[in-house]
Amino acid sequence: MSFERFIALRYFWSTRKKFFSALLTIISISGIAVGVMALIITLSVMNGFQTDIKEKILSLSPHITIFADDKVPNEVLKSKDIANYSKFVYGQMILRKGKNATGVVVKGIVPQTEKNIIDLEKILKNKDVNELKSKSVFIGSELSKNLLVFPGDDVILVSPFGQTTAFGIIPRMEKFRVADIFDSGMYEYDSNLVYMNFSDGQKLFGKEGIKGFELKTNNLFNADEIARNLREKLGFGYSVKSWSEMNKNLFSALKLEKFVMFLILILVVIVATFNVISLLIVTTIEKVHSIGILKAIGSQPKSIMKIFLNVGLIIGTAGTALGCGLGILVSLILKKYKFISLPADVYYIDKLPVKIMLPDVILVVSVSIVITVLAAIYPAWKSSRIEPTEALMYE
Repeated sequence: MSFERFIALRYFWSTRKKFFSALLTIISISGIAVGVMALIITLSVMNGFQTDIKEKILSLSPHITIFADDKVPNEVLKSKDIANYSKFVYGQMILRKGKNATGVVVKGIVPQTEKNIIDLEKILKNKDVNELKSKSVFIGSELSKNLLVFPGDDVILVSPFGQTTAFGIIPRMEKFRVADIFDSGMYEYDSNLVYMNFSDGQKLFGKEGIKGFELKTNNLFNADEIARNLREKLGFGYSVKSWSEMNKNLFSALKLEKFVMFLILILVVIVATFNVISLLIVTTIEKVHSIGILKAIGSQPKSIMKIFLNVGLIIGTAGTALGCGLGILVSLILKKYKFISLPADVYYIDKLPVKIMLPDVILVVSVSIVITVLAAIYPAWKSSRIEPTEALMYE
């Protein structure tokens, strides 16, 4: 152990003998600990939120979507980067059951190929996508609750696109049987989405439905690059979107929110370091005599400065370690027991998700210690300027 660190430990440990110094030390360490704990918990929740949203979106979204009225060349659909593909048609309709009605997004799919693109069977109550036969539909759990519609019930789907007659436009209407209920955990999907057989969708939408192909790539994280290459190959008349592009605004908002929360909570740590400055100033006043003796026996100003920087480092390390431990502990408790519920219609999910990421913990710990050391620079510099004659004048 270096000479400066040994003296710093003696100075830090001696604060326990005086009530005011001990109280200030506890406040300093506690302030840093609270800031670090809040940072780790908040970032863990934000990470969990992003991961949960991403997993739920990917469970019901293809890696790449091609919107096209014309056929897509087979060499594109069967390229080495594409694992599976399935055609779809979708648009908006009105779903009615008795006197209850609401607007929904209806998606016509081919069940046998769609299950290779998304985890549809995983969210179905009966886990059988083959129940989506002609004249049958799957509806979301929230939509089922809102309209009091259950498996086996008949519903009427009304398309806004109809036939033009002498009496005006007559909308297309068809009766369907609810084959199953799905629960994705995302309110927007569960309250607005309806699946039907592709052939029924084509008939109901006619030429007005939005058509295309859904693709599953061999590598999820290369979806953006693959989509870019497909746009170049297909050219004009096709729209190609990757899963990240389809949800660009949502993910950008989540990243911005995480960054802003990090900055706000860093301010808490910065405010806590003012207590460190106060403690070091008090310690300098108390140790003026000791500083004078150290200088009288040959200690350089640089050594005195290192002593007080080490005192600040000890306080910062203690507070950071305590806050880091408490933050990880609370995050693990939240992750395991999930006792905090959220309104699903606002936050997409119904439970508070938590994911502890090591890079974030390292970043928080590093920033906290650096801020504490920076806060200690001025008091340490002032203590190194004390002259031994002034310090020992009244001894």
